Amino acid sequence: MVRLISPGEAPTGGTLSIEEVHPNCVEVFYLPEAEKIARARRRNKEPRDCRAKILLISGQDHYLTIYPINTIPEHDNFLKKKYKQVTAITLTGFEGPAPDNVDNVLGILEELPSGFVKDYDFGLGLQKDYRFIVDAIEALTGCSEIVLTEERGTGVDADMAEMFYIATRDFNEARRSINRTTSRAQQAARAVKSAETYNLFAQKLGQNLKPVTVGRHPVTKLLTRSALGEVALDESEQEQLLSSLATHKETIARVKPDKLARLHDDIELVTLEVLIERFDSMLDKKHKESDWQNFFNENPFVLSMAFGYPIVKVKDQASVGGRKLSGSGDKITDFLVKNSLTNNTALFEIKTPQAPLLSSRSYRQGVFTPAPELSGSINQALDQRYQFQRQISQIKDTSRVYDIESYAVHSCLIIGRTPSEVDRQKSFEMFRRNSKEVQIVTFDELLEKLKQLHDFLSAKGSE
Repeated sequence: MVRLISPGEAPTGGTLSIEEVHPNCVEVFYLPEAEKIARARRRNKEPRDCRAKILLISGQDHYLTIYPINTIPEHDNFLKKKYKQVTAITLTGFEGPAPDNVDNVLGILEELPSGFVKDYDFGLGLQKDYRFIVDAIEALTGCSEIVLTEERGTGVDADMAEMFYIATRDFNEARRSINRTTSRAQQAARAVKSAETYNLFAQKLGQNLKPVTVGRHPVTKLLTRSALGEVALDESEQEQLLSSLATHKETIARVKPDKLARLHDDIELVTLEVLIERFDSMLDKKHKESDWQNFFNENPFVLSMAFGYPIVKVKDQASVGGRKLSGSGDKITDFLVKNSLTNNTALFEIKTPQAPLLSSRSYRQGVFTPAPELSGSINQALDQRYQFQRQISQIKDTSRVYDIESYAVHSCLIIGRTPSEVDRQKSFEMFRRNSKEVQIVTFDELLEKLKQLHDFLSAKGSE
């Protein structure tokens, strides 16, 4: 039998009560104010009878479970589950003891991650803009509980089919994606409202009308045209448009060079978007090193995101041991590139996103040592650079490639994914910053740089 610890009242609105389930584990209940009860046409019941469980907090097992409920009194599901299928959202990694008073509960709610409702009078759970995350999980699975965690990947639990895990990084990426779309929708709506209002009065005054600026990003264009009531082209119309463009490209270049340049920029933006989607998709799968080498070989400009200077690819699978660049040498680097202005060379070693960066166990409290895969890869990169610098003259002669220099050969290792746990992030960053001879870049950092480039180009095009 539970033991009532402490009732309390929020500054405004309903009342909270806390009940102990077992030591260091409590349930928190919400009791709406009498006015809400009256509006819900439940005047014959006391608020105590209308209470609903909204939280389960365990200091012992380090988790917090939210039970999202509907708090709109006029709604048929008043004080019942907010979502159709999902009844609970659990956050792992809760630190501290279970609360024993309402003030402590309010403090815990204030510390909820971004994207969560923090005022229980509005119904805990995800903020309205992020309901699409729950909608997607309900549409794709039969899960009734969502677990937000930094300890495992996104997917349905293998042993408990009703439980769906979301990796924190995926949750944050979903939030950012929704935020970008919301921002673009608002931008599109402002553009249409501004132009249509202006044109209404311009027409009355006999002035020139103002065209609507649709922006460069495909989503922004789609939203703007939707707001204007325009219909997207079907596949047949797209084929006709592409055929016509190919036939008349030279004429368009002479007559409308600015329009053609803008179209070229738009196509590049869409191409970058497709590349990001492919990169993101590959990260979630266990591809071999050769698959990633092929990816970077097809898209060498991605490698330039690792540096702060312009580069061009000289050779993939290049021998750095004194033989030809065809790869017949003793030491093979995945990519040999050079600074496009100075010809100074750089060597890339490509591993996989699954390669561990740190040991599984801490060396001391909060301190993790580099994994053998990381330290071994660094030594491999150093050995390749040593061989290349030692035999650069022979490599030039045997390969007949003379426009490469070894002034200060840059070594770069692309490996693993950024740790999500704070102590691991600290250990990785300290080790990485101390590795002055080999630059270490994670796969997800490269992806994030591509996304930032995409966002920059999109924003620039909409100005």
